Amino acid sequence: MNGICTIFTIGLLLILATPIYSLRGVQQSKTPMSSLAHSFEPVYSNEGKYLNVAELLDACRDFSSVLRKMGQTTLARDFESNIRKAEALYNSAPSNQRQSLSSLLLLERESGIHGPNGQLQDYSAATGLLWIRRYLEFHLDMYTAILASSDPTAAAIDAYKTQIEPFHGWALRKLFTVRLSTMMPPRDELLAMLGNFKTQEFGKKEEQLVLKDIRSLVSTWQPIVTQWRTAYQDLDLEDTRRA
Repeated sequence: MNGICTIFTIGLLLILATPIYSLRGVQQSKTPMSSLAHSFEPVYSNEGKYLNVAELLDACRDFSSVLRKMGQTTLARDFESNIRKAEALYNSAPSNQRQSLSSLLLLERESGIHGPNGQLQDYSAATGLLWIRRYLEFHLDMYTAILASSDPTAAAIDAYKTQIEPFHGWALRKLFTVRLSTMMPPRDELLAMLGNFKTQEFGKKEEQLVLKDIRSLVSTWQPIVTQWRTAYQDLDLEDTRRA
């Protein structure tokens, strides 16, 4: 369960993303927020009410691509290590047991590798996917608050306290609270960064575009993380031990 340090740091860096990337065929005119929403759209199946693992892994790989294009190679490797945990199980699983997240996690649980009361093996797919989900939940809470006109620093700290802090020991709590209190830019600068606009060129029109794309990303993520959390709770895989 030591992956939280790298996963959460990756999350902070993604907040400050500056380049626009073409993710899975998205045009360069899109903002990074719009591109990420596009990547995650196929993950949730409205018809079957399940998460498509292949699409989920592809979307997570898109996060990794963003990090690499930002020059954050070491952090991208750490993020990819969690993806590989899930991919290892996915690639070895029978095709009829790997389409949905629930069926894949059930297959791993029934192999007997996990302990009682949701104590997950660190190398497992369940562990990698758990931290990736918490990372998304952090961003979901923060972006929702920003859409409601919250100060970015307050939004980030509140999201951290809700989604990450309960799984941190004292030292990590202190470290990340201090970092969040000092690293977040003012609201206008943050929105310009998220939209890949230069600060001096960022006006009301650009702000509304970025907010629209953040809203789209939040709407895309919401059913995904809800279904994701439900799958873990139903299978007793919600490891709540502190890192």
